[in-house]
Amino acid sequence: MEGIKKNILKNLFSKSTKVKEFKEENYICPAYINNENPKYLEIDNMYYSGIMIVNYLRENEELLLKSLINTDINMNISIFYEKQDKYKTLKELTYNIGNVSADLKEINSNRQDVDIAQYTYNDAKYIRKEIQINNQDIYYLYMYINVFSDSLKDLEYSLTKIEGIIQGSGMQGRRATFRQEQIYKTTLPIMYNDKDLKLATKRNILTNGIISTYPFISSSIFDEKGVYIGRNMHNNSMIFIDRYNSQKYKNPNMCVFGMSGAGKSFYTKLLILRYCFQEINQYIIDPDREYGSICKALNGTILKLGPTSDTYINVFDIREESIEKEEKGYLGIKLNKLKGFFNLIFGEMDEEEKSIIEEKLIKLYEDKNINFNDKSLYKIKNKRKVFKESRDMPILEDFYNLLGQDKRTKKFHIKLLPFVKGSLNYFNKYTNIKIKNNLIVADIYELGEENIKYGMYIFIDLFWDLVKINRKNKKVIYMDEIWRLIGVTSNKEVASFIYKIFKTIRKYGGSGVAITQDVTDLFSLDNGTYGKSILSNSNIKVFFCLEEENINILEKYANLSEKEKIEIKSFAKGECLIFVGNEHILVKIDSSEFEKNIIEKGEIIN
Repeated sequence: MEGIKKNILKNLFSKSTKVKEFKEENYICPAYINNENPKYLEIDNMYYSGIMIVNYLRENEELLLKSLINTDINMNISIFYEKQDKYKTLKELTYNIGNVSADLKEINSNRQDVDIAQYTYNDAKYIRKEIQINNQDIYYLYMYINVFSDSLKDLEYSLTKIEGIIQGSGMQGRRATFRQEQIYKTTLPIMYNDKDLKLATKRNILTNGIISTYPFISSSIFDEKGVYIGRNMHNNSMIFIDRYNSQKYKNPNMCVFGMSGAGKSFYTKLLILRYCFQEINQYIIDPDREYGSICKALNGTILKLGPTSDTYINVFDIREESIEKEEKGYLGIKLNKLKGFFNLIFGEMDEEEKSIIEEKLIKLYEDKNINFNDKSLYKIKNKRKVFKESRDMPILEDFYNLLGQDKRTKKFHIKLLPFVKGSLNYFNKYTNIKIKNNLIVADIYELGEENIKYGMYIFIDLFWDLVKINRKNKKVIYMDEIWRLIGVTSNKEVASFIYKIFKTIRKYGGSGVAITQDVTDLFSLDNGTYGKSILSNSNIKVFFCLEEENINILEKYANLSEKEKIEIKSFAKGECLIFVGNEHILVKIDSSEFEKNIIEKGEIIN
C-alpha cells in the first residue's frame, strides 16, 4: 500500500508533468500539473489553492464547518485527528503551568506579553481540569481547505469569501503559500499529512470539541419518509421533509408566505399532490378557486358553498366525530364556536350582548331537547341509541325567529335577515353532505369578499371535526388566506379557535398549514397576538418573495437576519427560504413535468 502511495505522489508532483503515453497511472493521475506558482496549483486546466486552519475558539456552540459546507464554493476539506497520551499530556501541562506562572510574576512592563502568558496559563489549566475531572481525551487537530476553480479570478474571489466565513465562524485561517502541494495531497484518499503542515496547524482539542468539527452538517434535510420539496440553492442537495416525524420535529404545522405570483400556490399544490401518494387525508380551504383542477385530477371531492351550489352545511351541527371520550360538555364547546361565528356577522359585541346571545343559543338548543348533558345528543332510532343528525339540530331560521321575540336582540334579528330570507339563505339549510374522500376542497369563491369569512369558518369547523375522528391517520388542513380569520376583520373568539387548532392538531395526527400574502393583516388583530401564536406553533416556515413592508413585519416575529431579508426580497418565482426548526435553507422548488401537468392543467398524462 505504501508503495502505491509513493508512486502516486511521485507522479503527481514532478516539477511539471505531462502524460502523453497510455499508462495505468493515467487512470488516477491528471494529465497536467504545474506547481511553479507558490500561491496555487494548476491541474488539468483547474486552479487549486489551500487554506490552513491554525486556530479556533475552544468553546464554540456552533458546528465550525457548517457555514463552509453550506456555500456553493468548490472545495475539499480534510480533517485529521491524533489521539494523545493523556497521562503524558497531564505531566507536560503541569510542568508548563508552573513555568508560565513563574513567567507571569516576572513580566511587568509589556502588557501584551502579560495577556499572552495569562491566556496560555488559563488555557492549560482548563485542559488539565477537563482531563482530570471530566475524563476527556485530548487530540491534535489538523484542518485544511483546498479551493478550486477554472479561473484565477474566481479562485481569488472564493478564497476571500472563505476567509470571511472562517473568521465569522470563530476560526483563524492562513493561506498555504509555498505549501500548495502539501495541502492538495491532504485531500487525496491516501491519508497524507505533511510534517511541516502539522507543525504549522497543530492545535489540541478535547473530546467534546471534536463535535464542533463534525463535517456532515449541510443545511439540507433528507428525512427517510419525507416528501421531496426541492433543492438546496447553495449545494444542490435534495430536500426531503417528514413533518409528521414527532421524534424529530416539535410539530407538523406550517406557515407559507409569499406575494402573488411568487410560487406559494404551486408549492402548496405540489405538497397536496405528493401527500396524496402517501394517502394522507387533506382538507383545503379554497377562497380563490385555486385548487379545483388538481382536486378533480386526483379524484377528490369539491364542496361548493354559494348561491349556485347544492352543498349545504348547518353551522349549528354538533357532530359525533367531535365528541372525545376524555372531554365532556359539548354544547358548551359548540356555544363558544357559535359566539365567534356570530361575532363575524354581528360585528364586535360587548360583554352584555355576548351574554344575551349565549342565553338565546342555549334556549335554541333546549327547544331541540339538547342541553349540557351530553346524553341529550343521542336519540333512539329503530330501538338503537344513535347520535342526533343535522335535522335534529336548530338552523339559522330558528335562531332568527328567537332573536325577533326579544327587543334586546332586534338589531341582531335584522342582521340575520339576508341569511334566512335573502341572498345568503344557503346558510339556512340542514347539512346534506357525507364526506368519504381523502381529498376535500372547500370552494367558497362564490361567497364574495364580504361573506367569504363565514364560509371559511364553517368549513374549518367541519374539517376540524373530521381531523379528530381517527388519531392514527395522518391528515392536514390547508387554510389559504388565513388572515381573514385571525386578522382585524375577524374577532378574538374565531382567532382563538384557529390558534387552538394549530396548538392541538398534532395530538390527532394532523397538521395545520397557514397560507397568506397579506402579512400585515395576519398580525393586525390584538397587536399580532394570534398571528404570532400561529407562527410560533409552526415548526416549518416558508418564505417566498415578499414586498419590503411585509418582510419588515416578519422580521419582528420570525427572527429574519439582514441577509435573509435581502434574499426574500430578491427571490425569483419558485425560490424560497425554509425554516425547519433551527435549520434555515434556501430552496428552489422542484417538480417533474408529470406533476406540472397535474398542477397547472389538471391533466394526468401517462
